[in-house]
Amino acid sequence: MIQRKQTLFLLAVAIIAIVQFFIPFQTLTFEDKIWSICLMPRCSADVAGATTYIVMALNTIILILSLIIIFLYKNRIFQYKLANLLMVLNVLIVGLFFILSYIKEGTPGTVSYQFGAFLPIISAVFSFLAAHFIKKDEQLVRSADRIR
Repeated sequence: MIQRKQTLFLLAVAIIAIVQFFIPFQTLTFEDKIWSICLMPRCSADVAGATTYIVMALNTIILILSLIIIFLYKNRIFQYKLANLLMVLNVLIVGLFFILSYIKEGTPGTVSYQFGAFLPIISAVFSFLAAHFIKKDEQLVRSADRIR
């Protein structure tokens, strides 16, 4: 049962989580220097703070959880709850990105968002779609049980 629609959506969430590590989500501009901040520690070691490591940990949890959810196809109710948790974690990451920029606004310079700041929104949409199709499968199975 791995070849379902929600599996493709959960696989897309995992791929987005992997890509999220390498794509910068913010650009900080101070006088002559421009820093691109991404989740990999080596990418932005000079400017990265504790919030970046929290976002990196949450992104790792999303990656692992999305891969685990794919193989929980026998327990659809639990799979549905975890897919909704994925959606909430992705929204939390988006919120942390914007809180991170709010914290850095006290410093001189400008903060601008890159494409990587909006990838978790796409991932949250895929998580929602996966949860939707998991729920549809569960309803289909329950209706088939009623017929028997």
